[in-house]
Amino acid sequence: MTTDAGAPGPRRADETGPRPWLTLDDIVVGSRFNGFGRTISEGEISLLTGLTTGFHQPLHCDAEWVRANTSFAGPLLPGAVIVAYAIGLISATLVYSRLTLAALGMDRVRARRPVMAGDTIRASATVASSRPTQEGDKGVVVLEVVVSNQRDETVLTFDYTLLMRARAVGGA
Repeated sequence: MTTDAGAPGPRRADETGPRPWLTLDDIVVGSRFNGFGRTISEGEISLLTGLTTGFHQPLHCDAEWVRANTSFAGPLLPGAVIVAYAIGLISATLVYSRLTLAALGMDRVRARRPVMAGDTIRASATVASSRPTQEGDKGVVVLEVVVSNQRDETVLTFDYTLLMRARAVGGA
């Protein structure tokens, strides 16, 4: 969890999380917020492999093949799923939910380490840039997202570009 100033700190039971952005002016380049954690199960890997890669990639669905042909202990969570989880983990903070109009894209997606059953992943986001659009009623914000495991090793990174309102709809 981060403080309002963006400095990292431990999560306390009474902590409600970072303050939501209410206007484009609330977005400070360089500020960081931490999403939540999620422990990956074997069932998730099996189910989500079926939905994303269709069971034709043994790296994600065949434990015996993985052990015989790689240095990994079991099937890996597909990278596309890690990206989706990361977006969900940072979105759950509700930091940018009042302003977001659309996801414009993801760039520089890089897998750094494998994620397997039993791993717990966490996502954090740092504001890389924020600028108003030409119309002035919207802005484009780029978040640098880092996904880490339970050992604080980076497993995946990407830039996430969002189109945002300049002001929240419906007041606070």
